[in-house]
Amino acid sequence: MDPLSDVCSFLEVKNLMTGQVRLGGSWAIRTDGQLRRHVILTVASKGSSWLSVDGVDAPIRIQEGDCYVLTHPSQWLRSEPESKSIQFMPFSTKDNDRSLKSLESAFPFSNEPTNIIDGARFFVDGLSADPLFDLLPPVIHVQADSTEATVLRSVLSILTYEAKKPRVGNQLMIDSLARILLVEVLRLCVAYEDSQKGWLGALVDTKIGAALAVMHRDVTRRVTVDHIATAVGMSRSSFALRFKMLVGQSPLDYRLQLNMRRAAQLLLNNSKTVSSVAYELGYESERSFRKAFKRVMGCPPTSYRKTDTELCQR
Repeated sequence: MDPLSDVCSFLEVKNLMTGQVRLGGSWAIRTDGQLRRHVILTVASKGSSWLSVDGVDAPIRIQEGDCYVLTHPSQWLRSEPESKSIQFMPFSTKDNDRSLKSLESAFPFSNEPTNIIDGARFFVDGLSADPLFDLLPPVIHVQADSTEATVLRSVLSILTYEAKKPRVGNQLMIDSLARILLVEVLRLCVAYEDSQKGWLGALVDTKIGAALAVMHRDVTRRVTVDHIATAVGMSRSSFALRFKMLVGQSPLDYRLQLNMRRAAQLLLNNSKTVSSVAYELGYESERSFRKAFKRVMGCPPTSYRKTDTELCQR
């Protein structure tokens, strides 16, 4: 499994909401970004607008057909740069529908709307979510004529259809499409030029990206730094230095944290014993596994299984 797929397997998409708003005249919307680990995807289905985002110096011109992704959702979206805004922050599907209707009534149009905006919002949960979100850019603008915009518009269109017309297998479709949307968003972040740092930057580095692939591919094998360095054609010292510079931790610490997150996921399956999880991850003794798990997760494996994971240090 490649590193991005592996990390995404630790993540879960929750509280997915989709919606469309039709606006006219001079309008502006303010969305607060106090909630962490939320992603907003927006498509300008009709008309253009101006997007201002906390942490980004200049407003972004959004043309018809463009998409944008917010990973720290604090934004102003305006028909004109100086339009006066109103607050919009739904917390549930019910609130979302009501809020969209209130937005439309706040900015009425006589015949046809000047702007139609489609979007989706979801929360990302999981052990890897916080450190991953710390690396993501606040906004990614995807131009209408790009392949990526075509994919995003297509996924959003099917999601919206499934949300409006529940049929047999509806929940599986929505869950699967939401995960596809998450992966597509992360792909955009990896390709985004300002994200070439930390783990995201390491993925596109020829040597360290290959090393991460080795580490994620064979979790049961007790690989050494020498083995990984040789596999990617680097000396041990050069590899260890470059890995730490890009990823922010040593290869062994990264491998340890990766395995303990995987162990935490396995422990949520009550049919697995602690010893079987240890064996599955290549540990020869349960004692050494317990020690490593407590060091990374902040509590013993049995306590982790019995208590809410938020009670353990991460």
